[in-house]
Amino acid sequence: MVNERFVMSNVQSARTGAKAPAAPPLPVVIKATVAALVGLLLLAGVTRLTGLALFALPFAATAGLVASAPAAPFAQPRSILLGHASAAALALAITALTGPSLWTAAVAAALSTAPMLLLRAPHPPAGATAALIGLTAPAPIYLLTPVLTASAVVIIGGVILGRILPGHRYPVYWR
Repeated sequence: MVNERFVMSNVQSARTGAKAPAAPPLPVVIKATVAALVGLLLLAGVTRLTGLALFALPFAATAGLVASAPAAPFAQPRSILLGHASAAALALAITALTGPSLWTAAVAAALSTAPMLLLRAPHPPAGATAALIGLTAPAPIYLLTPVLTASAVVIIGGVILGRILPGHRYPVYWR
């Protein structure tokens, strides 16, 4: 697959050299852009239809990762679900104890790294989920909607696109 070979060659060059990675081939750019557009439109559409706050920045970032790096470990369903869920649960607990603030957001985002790594489910946008919760102190139901709902929408969109777009395999693994 062109995308996986391109990513792996850039990872290898990043480990050994001091140069920025090579520009991706145009077909990779087109596929990633189409995948991002479809994923974000799906999030926006479900948000519009249901009224749920699914189109929050962490979930838009998740959709972007699934579109642009579908083979990356942090873009796999396990990392998305467990990353967002663990970060949200931790942030909800911290915010319940300390109240919402910029400091709470910073602590929640930083501490969310630990459960993600312990669960073998790193997902960088989940840190933004924790920060958002630390700033806004939503109700505990926030863990289900939008966190788990938005995660599921992004994953389902990625799976569908992985079946439709030639050379865009997603997911690479589930567990």
